[in-house]
Amino acid sequence: MLKDQYILSEFAVDTLKQNLNVMYAQIWREGQCTAEYKRMPVKTRLNTWSACKGVVSCAAGIALDDGLIHLDDKLVDIFPEYVPENPEGYLAEVKLEHLLTMTSGLASSLFFCDWEERYTTKDWVEYFFAHASFADEPGTHWLYSNFNTYMLSCAIERRAGKNLLEYLRDRFFEPLGIGNPDWTFCPKGHVHAANGLYVTIDELANYGNMIMNMGRFNNRQIVPEAYMKKATSNLVDNSCLRKPDNLYSGFGYGYQFVMNPEPGSFRSDGNYGQFCLAYPEKNTVVVVMSLEGQFEKIGNSIWKIVIPRI
Repeated sequence: MLKDQYILSEFAVDTLKQNLNVMYAQIWREGQCTAEYKRMPVKTRLNTWSACKGVVSCAAGIALDDGLIHLDDKLVDIFPEYVPENPEGYLAEVKLEHLLTMTSGLASSLFFCDWEERYTTKDWVEYFFAHASFADEPGTHWLYSNFNTYMLSCAIERRAGKNLLEYLRDRFFEPLGIGNPDWTFCPKGHVHAANGLYVTIDELANYGNMIMNMGRFNNRQIVPEAYMKKATSNLVDNSCLRKPDNLYSGFGYGYQFVMNPEPGSFRSDGNYGQFCLAYPEKNTVVVVMSLEGQFEKIGNSIWKIVIPRI
């Protein structure tokens, strides 16, 4: 569609003028790619960073359907050998649903993917139980932390008896056309979960069309529809993220999915400029992959140029 190609061209020019490293972008309507921008001729896999948190949410939906986990399962019951003799604060009350919504009660985020501890800590589960402080009652306070996603993933792995990549390979990645998926591992062999999944722009678009269609892709229900409807709903207030120079953050949070400013739409997004936007009412998906530290400027460009015209 010429209109969509014009929109993406204008977006590309705007980001280039700002010296922003957007590598790929696509617009999809009704399951068809209507516009594409490529800064490199080859569609190589890039790190999705936190955009793969939605994949962990999908894994939770599948595991719930399998009966492996329940939303009210307590973390201390899944990892009893790691629990301190006298659990600190509200640790004993943290449930899997709290991890899904980033409301575990953590007082701090602990460490993120590019912090020093990420390169020196050998057992991240042990680190979590030894260093996490739970100052708030679970379910009452939203705080973004990679450890919420990581511990959720580890809980699914423990119940499934395999790492998350293997759990999802045949029933999630392969049906989405993501063959031989690449997901980095922590020193103990768990997937990073909160980041580290590498996909191409086409593979990210397939994922985007799947979440937009409530877990369905190519006439196959990959993730239970009822779960996806709840997971992509506005469940938690995260308005603490709102600020004048950001057009798109702080509009709500679901089960590891981020709400867009436009009601009824949502996304998976990640550091360095990864965006997978789903607009079910318009049957439209917008995907962007970048290598850019000033990723908020990319987001603002998307919401200034692309979103008002789709």
